[in-house]
Amino acid sequence: MLNARESIEAEIVRLVQGAGGDAPALSLTTDLVGLGLTSLMFAELLIGMEMELGVDPFQGETSIVEMRTVGDLVTAYDDALAAESARG
Repeated sequence: MLNARESIEAEIVRLVQGAGGDAPALSLTTDLVGLGLTSLMFAELLIGMEMELGVDPFQGETSIVEMRTVGDLVTAYDDALAAESARG
């Protein structure tokens, strides 16, 4: 199975550095707003994850507005990947 956490963290670092920031130290409890992600950067993050992981966790019951931390995103993508895998 693909590793959502590594992919998400790498994409966040890429986006923050691309905006001129230093590479952030990330953990599952890292606040997304505190990273300085703009709405455009967040949209880029989600597009990148959908392209890389092949799932969109926000098509079902998971709401994008509930994503507050790196861990929230990891859980959403891990759950979507598991559901996709179960569908076979």
